[in-house]
Amino acid sequence: MLAWIATGWLGGLFLGAQWQPGWGPLFAGWGLAGSLLIVAQGRELGSQLWAGPLAVLAFCCGLAVSPSRPPPCWTRGEARLSARVESVRYGLEGNRVRMRVLQGRLLDSGQAVPSGLQLTTRLVGAAPPPLRSTVAVEAELRPRTQLRNPSPHPHLSPPRGGGCWARWVDPAAISVIGIPRWAARIDRARAVVRTAMDDGLAPEVAGVARALVLGDGAALGYEQRKTIAAVGLAHLFAVSGLHIALVSGTLVRSMHWLLRGLTLGFDPRRLAAAVGIPLTLLHALFAGGSPSAWRAATTAALAWCFVVLGRRPTASAITAAAALLLSAPDPAMALRPAFLLSIVATASILSAPRISPGTRWRRLRSSAIISARTLVATTPMVWWWFGGVPLVGWLTNIVVLPFGSVIVIPLAHLFALASSMPAVAGLVGTALTVAVHILLSICDAFVPLTVTRRLPPPDVTQGLLIVAASLLLLLSRTWQQRMAVLASAALLWLAADQLLIAREQPRDLLRVSFVDVGQGDATLIDLPDGQLALIDTGQGGRHPAARVLRALLDARRRSRIDLLVITHGHPDHYGGLRDLVGDIDIGEIWLNGQLVTEERDGAMEALLSSAMAQGSRLRFVPELCGTSRDFGGAKLEVLWPCPRYDAARGLNDNSIALRLAYGRRSFLFTGDLEHESERALARSGRLQSADVLQVGHHGSRTSTSPVLVAAVRPSFAVISCGAGNRYGHPSPAVIARLREAGASVFRTDLRGGVIISTDGEQLEIRR
Repeated sequence: MLAWIATGWLGGLFLGAQWQPGWGPLFAGWGLAGSLLIVAQGRELGSQLWAGPLAVLAFCCGLAVSPSRPPPCWTRGEARLSARVESVRYGLEGNRVRMRVLQGRLLDSGQAVPSGLQLTTRLVGAAPPPLRSTVAVEAELRPRTQLRNPSPHPHLSPPRGGGCWARWVDPAAISVIGIPRWAARIDRARAVVRTAMDDGLAPEVAGVARALVLGDGAALGYEQRKTIAAVGLAHLFAVSGLHIALVSGTLVRSMHWLLRGLTLGFDPRRLAAAVGIPLTLLHALFAGGSPSAWRAATTAALAWCFVVLGRRPTASAITAAAALLLSAPDPAMALRPAFLLSIVATASILSAPRISPGTRWRRLRSSAIISARTLVATTPMVWWWFGGVPLVGWLTNIVVLPFGSVIVIPLAHLFALASSMPAVAGLVGTALTVAVHILLSICDAFVPLTVTRRLPPPDVTQGLLIVAASLLLLLSRTWQQRMAVLASAALLWLAADQLLIAREQPRDLLRVSFVDVGQGDATLIDLPDGQLALIDTGQGGRHPAARVLRALLDARRRSRIDLLVITHGHPDHYGGLRDLVGDIDIGEIWLNGQLVTEERDGAMEALLSSAMAQGSRLRFVPELCGTSRDFGGAKLEVLWPCPRYDAARGLNDNSIALRLAYGRRSFLFTGDLEHESERALARSGRLQSADVLQVGHHGSRTSTSPVLVAAVRPSFAVISCGAGNRYGHPSPAVIARLREAGASVFRTDLRGGVIISTDGEQLEIRR
């Protein structure tokens, strides 16, 4: 029954987080009323009949308390504040710290920093504050980049937002003003073990040992992490149920072995289990306290509790109880991918058919079945969140996992225990080094079997198909049934994919998607003849905009950009080109040519040379001015800078401005044009009215002059800018000017990306 209740509860939490119904009190009232009704009828209902109604009630309660999406952070500037450290992630590229503000004020304005605001920072070359400590610090705050776009592949996850990035003004000035005594002791013990591993082991071995014992997954190198994930062994190198079960089981069995020869008047098995409860929870704290570690530790502690009480509940009931205990006080934890993957993987293992112990072949078969079931059960979530399913993981978990769990994990923990005894630590370290090298060599050997291409991101229909197929595969008992499920799922997937392509690559329709790329510009245009145009690319490199734009193209099943326009040479408009060249076909690239001529390092020239080597054609303003391109009835015309760019003007004023018209509807794109060029364009006679205006320079006060607004007379204006950007975009004066002209203003920093579609007559807007 607990399994049904936990399933309903987690399902309600997850659905509520995506749906955000805002009817919490109503659902809570239904849950309470239903509970009272069931209790009143309890004598007449059998235990099996309780399961369904209670699951429904748990689902309603989950919807009621599902965490709401916090508002975006608007705080910017230097602040003096106190905060509580919630997590510390130690890594090779710096230590990532997340904390929650208790109180604070901005230094320049005296404005209070909202209490409860989440801060994230990366410390390089400085020791992070202890976990669960309260610190006083001066930090420069800025909003985190949170990008939201309408997509066939919605991002199903815990509600995000509300957090700020923090940069210490002086990392050495962080002062710890309070920390629980037990937390300080755990932090000191972790620091001792971390130092011993870093000093006594080779860097590659130390990274693995820290990941296995301390939960410092980022201590592994980036390429190492990629290889491990590709072969399906990420769970082996992160503190999860496997590690907790091994350590907890070993502790309790060892305690039982020590006590069974003594006459204490107690059952040694129960006494060992009682000692194992606090030790298991302490191990989860020592290992970093990740959601999967806490889930596993709570499950193990509950199991030992029932041993102490002399009860023998089912494994599924204990797992469900652990999920409820952890998620009831903190519903957001239950929505984290690591927690959900841990629950689903455990459920698939517990529900596996039992194979009686016997020969080595039987044990191997049992291991293969468990590995296959775990792979199938976690496929929907892994595919949805991480874009790929490591099929080779089925084999690596059979071959590699036993070696890792029996040899490497115990040796890593033994080294941690022996860190204060140099002689013993040296011997254990030598054995651990050999074992880690063998483990990593085996992982490398499986790399050629991995599929390097990412799977296409599913839409909602395809996601439901994957879930249904996974459930049916787990329930199937014969190979004929499994093959029928796979064949049916493949056919339905292909049919759904064709429908997705027809929907996301429309014909006889002009669809303009103003993509939320933060502080930058990127506009995808589905043209009526089926071709795709892109105006600007947002920032590239490590900026989230690069991933967002590429993910949106994948979700729409677009593998080619027929026309790419780079309006001018600022990184927030062309930086993403680095991530597109070589990864996606680009037909033509339109440029004004200024950056190619004036840049000193030749980076743009090298980038364009790479594009040309991939088959792209470059076209510059002189050959584009004075003509218009027809794309199935949609006409695209370059308005500025014509007949060529003016070397006396800056990059912004030489931005390419375009007019796109389809039937009676039209769009104007102005890049980062400023007042001087706007007036010159208006005097040229080429500027006409447009239904939709992409506001120049992200709404800066130096753009969108009264002259331009009067000439264009837009009905809708879209401003692409980053939340809380340091430039103060968009200008209140620009917004007021547009609204006075009768335009409805849409801002990507407030509501995310905007899609405007037209058949030439009507306009349809989606946000």
